[in-house]
Amino acid sequence: MPDKKTFRGGVHPLHRSHEGKAPTRDKPVREYAADTVTILMGMHLGAPSTPCVKKGDLVKMGQVIGEPVGFLGLPVHASVSGEVVDVGPVQTVGAVPGMAVTIKNDFADEWVDTLEPLGNVEKCDKDKIVPAIKNAGICGMGGASFPTHVKFAVKEGQYCDTIILNGAECETHLTADHRLMLEHSVRIVDGLRAAMRALDVKKGVIAIEDNKPDAIEAMRKAAEGRLGVEVQPLRTKYPQGGEKQLIHAVTGRQVPTKKLPLDVHVIVLNVGTAAAIADAVIDGKPLISRITTVTGHVKQPSNLRIRIGTMIADVVGECGGYSLEPGKICVGGAMTGLPCPSDLIPLTKANNGVVVYSEAEAAATEETPCIRCGRCVEVCPIGLNPYKLKYLCDADDLKGAEENNVMDCVVCGSCSYICPARRFLTPSFKNTKDKITLEAKKRKGQ
Repeated sequence: MPDKKTFRGGVHPLHRSHEGKAPTRDKPVREYAADTVTILMGMHLGAPSTPCVKKGDLVKMGQVIGEPVGFLGLPVHASVSGEVVDVGPVQTVGAVPGMAVTIKNDFADEWVDTLEPLGNVEKCDKDKIVPAIKNAGICGMGGASFPTHVKFAVKEGQYCDTIILNGAECETHLTADHRLMLEHSVRIVDGLRAAMRALDVKKGVIAIEDNKPDAIEAMRKAAEGRLGVEVQPLRTKYPQGGEKQLIHAVTGRQVPTKKLPLDVHVIVLNVGTAAAIADAVIDGKPLISRITTVTGHVKQPSNLRIRIGTMIADVVGECGGYSLEPGKICVGGAMTGLPCPSDLIPLTKANNGVVVYSEAEAAATEETPCIRCGRCVEVCPIGLNPYKLKYLCDADDLKGAEENNVMDCVVCGSCSYICPARRFLTPSFKNTKDKITLEAKKRKGQ
C-alpha cells in the first residue's frame, strides 16, 4: 500500500470522538422517498435554471423541469413521479428565496422514456460522455456544486494528466461518502474510468483518509484490473479534502494564486460525483438522488439515499425525529456546515449531511482580543496570516486584505477552530471575500 500523504497545516476537530462519525459510520444506506419534494432551480454554481413546467402538470422521474441558463447552466430533473403542485419561490439556506418546483409524489417511480444510456464505460463512444454528464445535471457533490461538464472544458494549451477522486470526507459527522465507497465501489470506479476516457487521461487516483480502512480496501478491490486506477491512502487531517490540499498531498503540485487545478494538469471530483457520472453514462439517468448523513440530536442517526428536494423536516422525521429541542440545524459538518433558518428547507445535490445541534452546542462564544500566539498561522493550509487579515478585514481595508491574499482563503475554519481567543476569523474572511467579489462585479458593470 502506498505511503500515506498529507499537506502542511490543518487541524483535528472532534478527534477524541472519532470526528463525530461513530453514530452513522456503520449504518448501511437506506432508501427514503418523501410524500412531496421541492426542487430548487439554483442548486449549482451559476445562474438558476428556468422552470419549464407549471402547476397541475404530471411529470415522471428524470423529466426536465428546469432549463439551463448561461455557460454554467444545468438542467434540473424531477426526482419523483407525480403532480406539480406549486412553482414559486421558497426559503433556502441563504438569505434570498429560490425558485422551486414542488411535486406530490405518486410513488409509482415511473421514469421518463427519453433516457439515453451509453452502456459500458470502457466501450461507449467517449465523445458522448461529457454531453451525457451535462444532460444529467451533474454538479460537484462534495459541496461546491460546480457544474462537472465545465471542469472537463479543457482550453487550448491546457491538458489534464491526472484525475483525483476525493474520498477523504474530512468534515466532521459525515459518513455519506464512506458508505458510498463501501456499498457502490465499482460504480465509483466506473465513473472515474468514464471521466478518464472522456479526456484521454491515463492516471486516476482515489484518495481516502486512513480513518476509513474498510473503504480503502473496498476501493482497492474495485480498482483491480481497471486501467490507470489506483488508491492513495491519506493521513486523517482536516481539510484534507480541500481541492488544493488534496492535489498537493497526492501529486506534490501546488495550485498557484488565482489559478485552477487544471493549471497544474489535475481535475478533482468527489466520489459521489463519479458515481453520478456512472449512472448518467451506463444507464442514462440524471442526478435525482444522493446519500445524505442525518445525525446529531436525532433519535436514529442514519445514512439515507434521498430524492433531491426532500425537506430537512422529512429526513429528520424518517430518523425518528429530534431527540431534544434543536439549538441549530446545519447542512454539512461542524467546520463548513451552513446553519438553516428552519427545518423547512429543501435539500439539494450538494447536501451531504444534516447535523442537529443542541442549544448548548449552538451557543455563540464571546470574541476576545488576539493574544498573538500564532496558532492560526501554523494551521492555515494555504499559508496565510489570519491574525493580520483579521485586522484588515475588520477595518474594511479591502485593498490591504486582497494584497495579503484573502481571496486565497478556502474558508475551511481551521484558524477559527484553533484560536484560543475565539476570534471570528473565518466569517470575517468570507464577508471580505464577498465584498471584494461584489466590488469587482460593479467595476465590470454586472
